[in-house]
Amino acid sequence: MPSDGYNDGRAHITVVTFLHKRVFRHKAMVVNWHKPREKKALEHMAQGRVLWLDAMTHEGERISIINIHQATVRRPDLQRRVKKHIQAEMNKSEKRRRIMGGDLNAATLRTGYSISTKSHFEKADNQFQDFFQRTGGSLIQSEAHTRKDLMGGASLDDIKSATLDHIITWKFSNDTAKMLAPKSTVHWLGACGNDHALISCTIDEQLLSYQDPWARDPGGRTGAIKAKKIDPKQIPRIQSKLDAIMRPIAQQIITDINEGKCIKEVGHRGVVES
Repeated sequence: MPSDGYNDGRAHITVVTFLHKRVFRHKAMVVNWHKPREKKALEHMAQGRVLWLDAMTHEGERISIINIHQATVRRPDLQRRVKKHIQAEMNKSEKRRRIMGGDLNAATLRTGYSISTKSHFEKADNQFQDFFQRTGGSLIQSEAHTRKDLMGGASLDDIKSATLDHIITWKFSNDTAKMLAPKSTVHWLGACGNDHALISCTIDEQLLSYQDPWARDPGGRTGAIKAKKIDPKQIPRIQSKLDAIMRPIAQQIITDINEGKCIKEVGHRGVVES
């Protein structure tokens, strides 16, 4: 069993990828990014921590989508082996469009960490930078930190934060120097104990988009999530439904705070954002 601190000896962490059926055709092909004999050297990273799909859009464009939960920063040797195998597979079809996303366990920015750990993290961070630059990838940077150590301090100011979740693209229109580099939007959702945020971005809107039959604008394409505004007059009528939704969320946050799973400031923010 892996000993990177994520597993409890009973189950392995795996990743899952969802493809939009209006953009991609059915039955994407799973790519074996390593040989069976290399499984032992790749340890738990060969047991569901990388999912590589070759998918075809309805317009006939083939795109590789690599979903990865990279090894912990305490294992730069394992991180290096994973990147070496991924690059070797990439070299077999260098002109292919690709998207890689996930928890890369390497940062473009860190705050709140002690100076004594600087060299420890720099090794993984430098390896990450070298990987996407050497392979010709374009990093879509996040607008804010995507990971927070919720037990790192007594207040929000003391929390250790880092940008560990990334999206890298190859051979897309946003990879040219003429275009303004896009950024990923960071969304803190779910329980207050979640230490990673959801990130979202737009990649090549003309290629990876579809006509929305429900859009008020006939020419409307995919984009930011559209939320309907609630008329204040509706609140008395839907109050019981809101209570049914929010009560268990609030109770869970109170339990998490009392058990020391998150600090009060994060819990309060969780209630507001829910």
